[in-house]
Amino acid sequence: MRLKLLVPTATLVTLFAGSQAFASPVIVACGPSQHTVVRDAYVRGELVTKVACVGDAYRAALPVRYDGSRYIYRRPHRSWGKSALIIGGSAGTGAGIGGLVGGGKGALIGAALGGGVGSLYEGAHRR
Repeated sequence: MRLKLLVPTATLVTLFAGSQAFASPVIVACGPSQHTVVRDAYVRGELVTKVACVGDAYRAALPVRYDGSRYIYRRPHRSWGKSALIIGGSAGTGAGIGGLVGGGKGALIGAALGGGVGSLYEGAHRR
């Protein structure tokens, strides 16, 4: 009998606790010579709003866009074309080194390893 009530109750608690229905207003007080930066981000697949207090150096480095009601600060990001060039270049380098060491079969293995390492590098550095 308890199990019949436990599963629906746990499901409802999980749904309501993770939703924005219980969100309350947030007041942010930054220190002197600091500014508030509000950004939208995804955490575990859910859209959240990040608020941070940053100094003038951080604010000057970000591109600014004004949409009529507020300033939006965007961090520059790498394009997909540049990411493809980095992965392809690492695969080509791996193929060249593998070809010198092990011939045709070594080139294939080197290209696979180089492309894999390039993909891991891009995944770690892309935001």
